[in-house]
Amino acid sequence: MATAPRRPGWLNRSSAGVALASLFSDVSHELATAVLPMLLLGLGAGSGALGIIEGASDGLSALAKLWGGAYADRAPRRKPLAAAGYLVTAVGMAAMGLCTQAWEILLCRVAAWLGRGSRSASRDILLIENVPAQSLGKAFGMERAGDALGAVIGPMLALGWVASGAPARSIVLGSLVPGLLAFGAITWLVHEPRRGPLPGPHRTLRASVTGTGRAFHTYLAGIAAFGCGDFSRTLLILYATQHLAGGAFGLSGASLAIGLYVLHNAVSAVAAFPLGALTDRVGRKPVLVAGYAFAAAVTLAFALLPATPHALALLFMGSGVAVACEEVAEKALAVVLLPASVKGTGLGVLAAVNGLGDLVSSALVGGLWALFPLRPAVGFAVAAALQLTGAALMGAVPERARHVPGTN
Repeated sequence: MATAPRRPGWLNRSSAGVALASLFSDVSHELATAVLPMLLLGLGAGSGALGIIEGASDGLSALAKLWGGAYADRAPRRKPLAAAGYLVTAVGMAAMGLCTQAWEILLCRVAAWLGRGSRSASRDILLIENVPAQSLGKAFGMERAGDALGAVIGPMLALGWVASGAPARSIVLGSLVPGLLAFGAITWLVHEPRRGPLPGPHRTLRASVTGTGRAFHTYLAGIAAFGCGDFSRTLLILYATQHLAGGAFGLSGASLAIGLYVLHNAVSAVAAFPLGALTDRVGRKPVLVAGYAFAAAVTLAFALLPATPHALALLFMGSGVAVACEEVAEKALAVVLLPASVKGTGLGVLAAVNGLGDLVSSALVGGLWALFPLRPAVGFAVAAALQLTGAALMGAVPERARHVPGTN
């Protein structure tokens, strides 16, 4: 029986370019993120300000993701927006090093995250169009591995500079260099396939969202519930910084906290590709539901276990596995559920719902922490309950199509 011609393999110049862009971009913004708590503490701001900055940035970024998704379905080219988004993110993050007030940091972070949000769907569509459908899990796994590896390199650079006495401002300004390399990777390595005629007459955003289908809407309910408990990891850095303030192993609390964040991201980098390959074999939904349940268990453990160096190391590692599972399986399952004509809109909606969840979760956990400064476990326990609710809702999603194992 004749077989249809195959597209190039999943590992090619474009998929590598997307992964490199994710790697360099994460080196850039994670380098700045690792020292953001130090920068804020130096300005007299604490957990409440950090929660507002992270939550507001993610929430406004969600609107950019929604717009960027709709744009990806209608625009004749996606690559220019993806490249511009990487550039804006790089400049916005580096500009925080020039700020002298917490509200100025908020504005720079928002600008950076608007760029990050607007590029998201276009970048993902570029990746989808350059790899075979049956290997999307591997492709997204490599992209997420690049992202997580960048999130290892960035904090490691920060850790080295902090240990050498470099001021937080200089570290943040230095994040511009890898940010520009991310812009270059998208611009010069990623191929954009020629696009045919646009799909039918222009539809309103509401009509496009409605057209994503009931299965995808059920999926979004699970995403939203989980996202409302999936708070920013910078709050974990702050948690570790405060509880390890006395230092251990001859290191300061700030250095230990950044080291734990490096460990978190290293575990995530290692886990991302195998988890992506697993979704290609057993289905996207089982991996995602298991990942959500595991994330809830880890968050609850932060609330219940003593904050010793060894316990925190295990918990940061567990959080890294959970993040890898979420980020790879969420997109892979979305691609299965979405009709071809609204994939960009659907991915934009997915990113927007995640962003709104980040807004709620970071503000919620940061606010509860500020309200009960001696009992951060309250915020973690509430977050764990929301994550477990998301896992339960995700179990009701009908995965309409599944890749048959062995057909890679």
